[in-house]
Amino acid sequence: MEASSISNWLWPALCVVLFALLILVLLRRPQAATLSQPSRLVEMEDALKEVYKLQRGRSVVEAGALARAMGISAAMAKGLMGVLVASGWAEGEVSAGIRLTRRGQERAQELIRVHRLWERYLVERERMPLEAVHTEADRREHETTPEETAKLDAELGHPAWDPHGDIIPDAGRRVPPPAGSPLTACMPGDRLRILHVEDEPPALFAQLVAMGLKPGVEVGVVEHQPGRLRVRVAGSSLSLAAAAAERIYAMPVPVLPVPLGELPVGVRAVVAEVKGGGKQQRRMLDMGLVPGAEVTVIRTASLGSPVEYRVKGTAIAMRRSDANTILVEEVGNG
Repeated sequence: MEASSISNWLWPALCVVLFALLILVLLRRPQAATLSQPSRLVEMEDALKEVYKLQRGRSVVEAGALARAMGISAAMAKGLMGVLVASGWAEGEVSAGIRLTRRGQERAQELIRVHRLWERYLVERERMPLEAVHTEADRREHETTPEETAKLDAELGHPAWDPHGDIIPDAGRRVPPPAGSPLTACMPGDRLRILHVEDEPPALFAQLVAMGLKPGVEVGVVEHQPGRLRVRVAGSSLSLAAAAAERIYAMPVPVLPVPLGELPVGVRAVVAEVKGGGKQQRRMLDMGLVPGAEVTVIRTASLGSPVEYRVKGTAIAMRRSDANTILVEEVGNG
């Protein structure tokens, strides 16, 4: 066969093959972008939540702290911090540390709120084990719209707590830190009620739950040595490393809790439990009446209601019937 005849069919065939390859590449590129973009957004929002938690009591959050919190390298943390700044969710220099903008804080609060609502839903409605809900809620939080969040909140009856003992803030509210004190701050002989257990890292949380250490459980501190605690739970003695104990928050078990509305003027007390549920319970939490908070009775109206109290330096007035939904432990006179 002559060279000219070969070229007559070879080049057209080669062009067809190259064109087909080009079409295939073009068809695959949008799909790749679609798959990677949501993944990148999830990384950004996870970093946003961690910065929100870390910046409590700090002027800025540095890359090292974020890397430790997320279990990633410092280089990856710096990259995520740069993305947060570029998106307008944070401000500052990555090399020196960043802090969230108002827009970033609002988005972080929204993510934490919807995460805790999903955890409550998964435990209550889908009967998912407590140690498994965090991962699933983390997946769903990024896909939930504000309208879906409001619907979820209403369907659950506006709950005030998630299954880990964390307060579920109302829309637009600041996310409060865990109530109580870490077990590492407690002393031998203390009788405590667990209020909150950190759900990260998931493997450690699952281990603590398997040991019976979850919100609502009473524990007694038997021994406190450097780097290790020994506690008693349901008759069993457990040894805890300090790194695990510091992720468990608890408060002293009241000897005889009484309704807040029954206290006389001048008495100081510590909140032991907020009873009831829904928006009423959340309203009490918004006023600062969380377990462990100190409250003082200031004065009573001439007809016996409302009653004025001081909580965290702020005076609030409540009907006696509302005050009686709060159980307190008396600690002395104001």
